[in-house]
Amino acid sequence: MTPSTQRLIAVFNSSEDLVELLRIVLEQNGFVVVTGHIDELRHGKIDLRAFVEQYKPSAILYDLIPPYDRHWDFVDYLRTVSPLKGIRFILTSTNAAMARQLAARSEEVIEVFGRPFDLEEIVKVAKRVAGE
Repeated sequence: MTPSTQRLIAVFNSSEDLVELLRIVLEQNGFVVVTGHIDELRHGKIDLRAFVEQYKPSAILYDLIPPYDRHWDFVDYLRTVSPLKGIRFILTSTNAAMARQLAARSEEVIEVFGRPFDLEEIVKVAKRVAGE
């Protein structure tokens, strides 16, 4: 499989260990994975618009962290900005109930996983988003 035909997933998490774990699991299941840390986004070290323009991920696996409402507002805003418009989000969170409540009206959020999450289920959803 060439890089142009592989499915690419972007992973943003607040834990470097989880970023690495998710990267490994997704790569073992045939995905190309690009990663970043939530703090890098919050502090402007990563421009998510430029990141998405460069990598063009099929989906973004994003960790919704406290304060949940403020971070959801950030994600919700990002979903409306080109080139992120239409990209599907898979959310992870320590408070899955709150994340589900905040994301309930979003068609782009296709799944919310609470911690501890089932890695096999995340892979299944990633494959579904990637059209496999």
